[in-house]
Order: sequence, then structure tokens, then C-alpha cells
Amino acid sequence: MLLEGTRILDIRLGEIDVDGVDAQQTLLSLLSALSYDVVMLSGISFGGFNLVDIKAVARKVGKPVIAIIREKPNNREVRDALRKHFPDWEDRWRAVKGAGRLYSCKPVADEPKLYFEVRGSSPSAAGRIIAASSTISRLPEPVRVAGLVAKGLRGCGIRIP
Repeated sequence: MLLEGTRILDIRLGEIDVDGVDAQQTLLSLLSALSYDVVMLSGISFGGFNLVDIKAVARKVGKPVIAIIREKPNNREVRDALRKHFPDWEDRWRAVKGAGRLYSCKPVADEPKLYFEVRGSSPSAAGRIIAASSTISRLPEPVRVAGLVAKGLRGCGIRIP
């Protein structure tokens, strides 16, 4: 989804495999031919454990990538689940580690803080971007609106994991 302020300029849909390895390539494909300043994601995990390496994406697109996380993740549990369920767990774990350090911010005073990982920008700049785009709730508008669209599409019978 491409937003300018709170205006939706473009919506693109992609399909990924649950627990697959195609989320990153699908994301890059959806971003191609778009003009934007920053990529905001709702975490790095899509369709279960189909992971996006935000460090690689930021390098590829030449723009900052911010992964927004509502609750503080427990990376030990993530690593244990990857080890238990995936023969390629080390490759997937590299995406988790490649996301870098976990930061927090509180874009809305009366709501809980958000967590984020950022590549291609400083944490302070990412925090300012998150705060500036959190106009209705603590979630930045691109993440909030994309979530609403995804929920609406699920209600139409379109398969969105």
C-alpha cells in the first residue's frame, strides 16, 4: 500500500506461501516501479514464518525499512520454533538477526509503546517517522490501513494468511 500522508495512492496485492521463503521477493516485486521514501512493515514475519530480511531489502531498494512490532518479541522462542519446525532454520534465523537491534517508542501518550527494527536509517529518525505517521492510533497509518485492507479482503473470501 502506498500512502501520501493519509491518502491512499496505490494498493498492490501479492501472494506468499504460508511458512514459505517467498515473502521477501514478493515484497520487492510489489515495491518495484513505486516512488516512496520509506518502507513500513508490520514485523518481518508474514504467513507464519515466511520472513523478510529488512537489512537486505533496505540495501536493495536504497530506502529505510522499518518493521513495526506491537508487542516485544521473544527471540529465544522464535529461534526455538524455527529450530523445531524448519530444516533451513539457520537461514530464517539470519533474517531475524539481520533485522538488528530492537527499539521502542511511544507515538501516542495514552497507549502502550511500540517496538521497531530499522535498517537504512537511524533509530531516532525512524522513531520520528513512526510518531509523525501515527495520527489515529499508536500504529503508523501505512501499517494500520494495510491491516484493515487485509482484514476486509479476508472477509471477501480472498485467501490472505
